[in-house]
Amino acid sequence: MFCPVCFGGEDTPMRESLNAGIGVLMGVTTIVLAAFARFIVVLARRAREAEVRLKADTTPGVAQ
Repeated sequence: MFCPVCFGGEDTPMRESLNAGIGVLMGVTTIVLAAFARFIVVLARRAREAEVRLKADTTPGVAQ
């Protein structure tokens, strides 16, 4: 009654499909984490650019 994948059985199709499923789940997780990291980088870059523009707009003596 034990799982042949966990206890070294010769059920290779089940083992291969389980490994493929784990690979797909790891791939999806990696893609989602990479997209989230990219989003954070884009937000940080936009905030930096907005800060530079704000300082340039409020600098005294600059013709507008």
